[in-house]
Amino acid sequence: VTPVRAARLASLHSPAPPPRHNFGARLGHAESQRGDTPPASLNTHTMGGKAKPTKHTAKEIAGKVAAALTNKGGGKAGAEDRKGGSAGHAKFKCPTCGQAAPSLKSGEMHWDSKHGKLPFVPADWSDMHAENGGVTTTGVAVKGAKAPKTVHQLGKTDAGKAQLKEIAEGKMSQKF
Repeated sequence: VTPVRAARLASLHSPAPPPRHNFGARLGHAESQRGDTPPASLNTHTMGGKAKPTKHTAKEIAGKVAAALTNKGGGKAGAEDRKGGSAGHAKFKCPTCGQAAPSLKSGEMHWDSKHGKLPFVPADWSDMHAENGGVTTTGVAVKGAKAPKTVHQLGKTDAGKAQLKEIAEGKMSQKF
């Protein structure tokens, strides 16, 4: 057996090959002297993720509950309200062409641009709200259609306290 062949045979029967990369020794980690695995700071498979938190905030949950339970006036129930009821949302109506206007000032601008040859007479414009009882809409899609205030809510303001006093006096007069 030649000396080269003897060295090859000896290397085949050695207990462990020398480490290829000694990460710990390079970074000064005393606990990682084996060198066959990198320390946790270099091991990308065990790093913590940047996942979103799994819990929801109380504000977010309350908002979802309110959105689910509050009537926003959609669907068939709010269709009439969205149209403005029988009067419509605009208050005034042009006597010549029937164009709706929210105010007399807007009506005058409409008149000047469309009927400029005729004189503008505000009394000729019909008040659609007054013709329909003064109320356009009071349904689910209108903010003014809220339920009447409770006794607790009325007791918070001076005007509410005066209203509570009137209610109490009315009840007392009905008893006698």
